Amino acid sequence: MAFYSKEDLVVLLKEAGLRVTDHRLAILSSISRVRQPVTVYELVDTLRKKENIDQATIYRNLSSLHIAGLIRRLDFNHGHAHYELETGRVSHQLVCSNCETIEKIEGISIDDVIKKILKKSKKFKQTTTHSMEIYGLCKNCV
Repeated sequence: MAFYSKEDLVVLLKEAGLRVTDHRLAILSSISRVRQPVTVYELVDTLRKKENIDQATIYRNLSSLHIAGLIRRLDFNHGHAHYELETGRVSHQLVCSNCETIEKIEGISIDDVIKKILKKSKKFKQTTTHSMEIYGLCKNCV
């Protein structure tokens, strides 16, 4: 987990060309403090209590932050998105198909697999990013 100070988050927003607002800072700070991807519902619950931010504002800002490349939007086939800070580090997620527990695994590269995929591709020459989720059952659900 990476903790970012308010100053760090201000720099990230400015470098991404986004206006620095209290709402964006609160959303980024909240996302940066958790160990696993969070849902909009978790953010709304947390930020309504602390910052008095409404749900529509959170959705708008998540979209802006995602487009700017500051956060990743992840879909684990749960019917809702999850978000995490874009750190530039390789990470993948193990997802329980039963209880929806998510465990983030960092530091394991699949570069060789990506190279093989690109070699077989007839339409792509390079990739810019990737996401990999592995589904199964957690220890509590087995």
